Amino acid sequence: MRLMTPATLVFTSLIALAACDRSIETANDTTAPAGTPSEAAAPVTPAQQTSGLVIEGEGLRVFDAEGAARALPFGTPQESVITAVNIASGGPAPDQSTNEECGQGPVQFAEYANGLQLLFQEGEFKGWFLRSQGLTTADGIGVGTTRADLNAARTVEIQTDSTLGVEFTAGDLGGFLTAADGSGTIESLYAGDTCFFR
Repeated sequence: MRLMTPATLVFTSLIALAACDRSIETANDTTAPAGTPSEAAAPVTPAQQTSGLVIEGEGLRVFDAEGAARALPFGTPQESVITAVNIASGGPAPDQSTNEECGQGPVQFAEYANGLQLLFQEGEFKGWFLRSQGLTTADGIGVGTTRADLNAARTVEIQTDSTLGVEFTAGDLGGFLTAADGSGTIESLYAGDTCFFR
């Protein structure tokens, strides 16, 4: 019979303890530890945004503290959207108003301090307009994004007949640029219904 040396005994004990510890990463674990960058540079994820809110061409998306997403598509009841955005943004309640003169009939607005304006009609979420930096799409498009970054992320069409400025569409998003050439940056974004006087 062979006796184990103290060093072998300690080494064997450590291996046995490590096998029981669930926090040890396996070779198949592709998740980077918290606070360290992953090897591939990834765009800012919605859960990383401080507001827990992302703009989308189909509406909005809110994130809870655990990062779980909930879509708020156009057509969602007004009170549900306002409540969810209030919670996600953590800021003051929006200023609410009504405009009787929009082309599609009377609409209600909820204007937040972060520059996000929500449009409602007949109790349903119909559109949004963003005029300040901070909120973005899931792929990082927001107010202040350069024309080059916008072109890299999406197919962009300039609306040459717009009477409102350098207006563009990029899929289901619309917006305005500070300049028509490559030096332009996004100055505002919108999706869904709007109340622009053209």
